[in-house]
Amino acid sequence: MAKVENTGENFEKCHCVKCPTMNGCGRQKGERLFCARGKESCEYKTNGCVCGGCSVHGDNHLDSHYYCRAGSAEQIG
Repeated sequence: MAKVENTGENFEKCHCVKCPTMNGCGRQKGERLFCARGKESCEYKTNGCVCGGCSVHGDNHLDSHYYCRAGSAEQIG
């Protein structure tokens, strides 16, 4: 089961802010690093995903996407 550390370093490397699925609610609340933190309070509609191009995704050998909707890497296995 993959687990991404919820660290400031990973937060800064995270590409969620560039994701087409990220919406105004998520930007306003500063939500990101879903692969470590899990789903947060905003609702997200699937509009494309940039997880595969994110160094957090690659560094942690993740193979899933849309953590903002599905939960953390650890939660979705």
